[in-house]
Amino acid sequence: MKYNVIINRNSGNCNKLNLAAIIDMLGNDTEVHYSDDGKAPCRDCDAVVVCGGDGTLKNALDNYRDKPIFFVPCGTFNETRHLGDSINFVGDCNGQSFGYVCATGSFTEIGYSTKCADKRRLKCFAYILQVLKWYKSHKIKAKINIDGKSFDGEYTLLMAIKNNTCFGFPFNKMYDKKPQPYLLGVKSCGNDNLFNRAKMFFPFFRIFFCGVRQPTVCKSWFMLPFDNATITLDKPRDFCIDGELRTFDGELRLTARTLTHPVTILDCPQNVKKHLRHTR
Repeated sequence: MKYNVIINRNSGNCNKLNLAAIIDMLGNDTEVHYSDDGKAPCRDCDAVVVCGGDGTLKNALDNYRDKPIFFVPCGTFNETRHLGDSINFVGDCNGQSFGYVCATGSFTEIGYSTKCADKRRLKCFAYILQVLKWYKSHKIKAKINIDGKSFDGEYTLLMAIKNNTCFGFPFNKMYDKKPQPYLLGVKSCGNDNLFNRAKMFFPFFRIFFCGVRQPTVCKSWFMLPFDNATITLDKPRDFCIDGELRTFDGELRLTARTLTHPVTILDCPQNVKKHLRHTR
């Protein structure tokens, strides 16, 4: 097989990548491309080996849908590594793939605003240092439909998650029992001020520190599994999709998409060797 290896040099731990070992396992018919965003032309190859973070994988899922993808996590958080050895399906938002999250509102700016140099130097602390800066109450007016159920209102956080972990918190306790996309909505406390920021603490603590073990709808938040969901926004909003910035307006259509070629996650040397040997 002919492989193209794509290395995102802006990923948090790319300097720890053992490229020589990977090339040795792949064989001589290998091309290496360095990129600042994980994108590179890969038309003349049989499979793509992507080295980077969750955003790098997201770009690969969108750009190389017709090819087998091997993912070597060398980002800062690498939330998708919690999904096991392979990814058989991904979330889809208006045709854009997400491996684990598509979210807007409180704290989501951290995912795409943290500087690459800080991620390489400070690792996960680069994100932690941004928490107070982005601790804000949002007023996101949205009409939401989850498999026929309506949840219209104002929210400070809207998050579609296809994982058990986000923000470094393994809060989605439902995912391991029922792996599918879930939609989390946290109601807005009002305008951004110190009082409303204090009020925000309680639902966020309940969700992210205590965890969610079953589908829940309560006064201040909901979290439900879905097959098909829509979010209709009142105005353009910035979203964090696997750490990448995307701006959406109008109606967002959310669903799951089965991959033609499951993504193989190569998270350790033994795993790399086992999977790449079988593809030759």
